[in-house]
Amino acid sequence: MTSGNRGLGRGLDALLGGVREDEKKTSDSAEVRMISVENITPNPHQPRREFSEEALIELAASIKARGVLQPILIRPLGAGKYELVAGERRLRASKLSGLTEIPTLVREMSDQESLAIALIENLQREDLNAVEEAFGYQRLQQEFGLSQEELARQVGKSRSAVANCLRLLNLPDAVQKDIQQNTITAGHGRAIMSVTDPEPQAELHRRISGNGLTVRQAEALASFWKQNGRLPGAEEVGTGPGSSKGGKIPARPLDPRLKGLESSLSEELGVKVKISGSPENGKVTVSYKDEDSLRSFVEKLGLEFA
Repeated sequence: MTSGNRGLGRGLDALLGGVREDEKKTSDSAEVRMISVENITPNPHQPRREFSEEALIELAASIKARGVLQPILIRPLGAGKYELVAGERRLRASKLSGLTEIPTLVREMSDQESLAIALIENLQREDLNAVEEAFGYQRLQQEFGLSQEELARQVGKSRSAVANCLRLLNLPDAVQKDIQQNTITAGHGRAIMSVTDPEPQAELHRRISGNGLTVRQAEALASFWKQNGRLPGAEEVGTGPGSSKGGKIPARPLDPRLKGLESSLSEELGVKVKISGSPENGKVTVSYKDEDSLRSFVEKLGLEFA
């Protein structure tokens, strides 16, 4: 499949609408058929890669007690075989519970339709990890040429949420793997991503994983790197083994030359001047207490305050 199917977003609306209407029907519907679980093959387009064994066991116990309450969606392959489109957790849990048959909705559909439903229906679940979600978004964009706006509409998310999720795919493979295995969170991943130098980026990842840092602590380390061009040492912030994880990260002491310049500017301009950063890269902040102070400052710059 190629990305030449631009405009498929509107077609997906009709397709998914029909599927969702089918799923609202009860098991008394004539369209619901009992199919042997052995005749149903997994969906190759399933975006979820990690399945919680504990959650599957709980679902299997529920199915054993009450049965499968919502049919799975499958499509015929011929010769009495079917391919799963949506409902893999239910299928896995049904096998685990010992069921030999499962209620299904059988629909004729193309590879494209199967892929679209499998991805979108799964992306609207809340138990995908962030990297699996990002891969699903990427697959939809690549296969169907959807813009981020069209993609966001299809999955019921804001465009910014979709864009932020897709950015996680720019992370190193080791970081993505940790997010998939729930070792760290997507918030940790975004903090790591904000450190653009590979060596300190890898070091930040190691500190997060090794010391169990919170997202806020990881963001503070990333912020320190942005201001100082390096991560803080163990003596500057308690992030080492056995150390306290609380508190703010102290910034590098201001260069004495900048400190002197800060005082000189404040005196010369008649306003409070604050300098942060280094001689190579930093920020100058001017604060005034009233309109007269502002007018005086502007006049010293040779400007007019209208």
